[in-house]
Amino acid sequence: MQLYTIGREFSAGKIVPVKCVCSDSLERINIKDKSFLLVILEEGSLTFEIKDKIYDAKGPCFLCFDETANPYVLKRKNIKARSIYFHPQFININMRLDFIRSQGYFDFAFNHDLFLLEPFMSDTYVIPLHIEYLERINECYLRIKENLEMQRDILWSCRARSYFMEVIIVIERLYDVIRNLESSEPEYHEFVKKALTFIENHYGEDISLSDIIKASESNHTTLGKLFGEELNMTPMKYLWYYRILIAKKHLSFTDIPLKEIAFRCGFKTVSHFSRVFKEHTGKSPLMYRKSAVEERKASMANNVYS
Repeated sequence: MQLYTIGREFSAGKIVPVKCVCSDSLERINIKDKSFLLVILEEGSLTFEIKDKIYDAKGPCFLCFDETANPYVLKRKNIKARSIYFHPQFININMRLDFIRSQGYFDFAFNHDLFLLEPFMSDTYVIPLHIEYLERINECYLRIKENLEMQRDILWSCRARSYFMEVIIVIERLYDVIRNLESSEPEYHEFVKKALTFIENHYGEDISLSDIIKASESNHTTLGKLFGEELNMTPMKYLWYYRILIAKKHLSFTDIPLKEIAFRCGFKTVSHFSRVFKEHTGKSPLMYRKSAVEERKASMANNVYS
């Protein structure tokens, strides 16, 4: 199976290092030295082996593998799996395999808002997927697949990348939850966790404080107090923070129009998006996009992180 997508009418012949498999049986996985693999295991269970160790996975969960792994499935039962085979350079051209494992990559990623891809390059492999995230993740998956297959305009690969990055943001957040549990870091209060989950799944919609409070199963006073203690912000400020976080990724790593970014991040108008974005970052969206690209190029050209 080819692990890439080829451009047709738009960007004819362009090779984009990503491939979606909608109903993946996960038989004879062969990604060694070729590709990363993300599996969205919606239902069922799997037992697989990597490097002489046995792992069990039960849906819903993410399975995350890098190109050094070659998981061998020992058992499967009633699985419903969707897969994305990808090279890190699908996210950004600078994410070569040798570079993302180099000593300088952490600083480069931190300074330029790139993904570390730790869930893929650790030996965790299985990341539980909260059922509340499943609908949003499946929607993103279908959008990725649709853009790669339909290629309706010149931005087809950018749009596929933008939805893929939204999935990676969720994976990295859930991975951090696992690490915090392992390190005995205090968890968020249950009301806060429910509110965060709701916001992170519905930030693109017209949601209000009342909607967040209802989803948290708390009340205005209690939730506000907990957010202040645990996140040092209000629930609505977190909503705006998360919307801007997503927008920054789209601006930094895609060419999709501002109007589309604004709409997908829950803003009704470009002018409102631009005003809120500048309040959070000190730059207009267009200036942020321009400087993000220029600064990455300058860093790589000057071998700042080599």
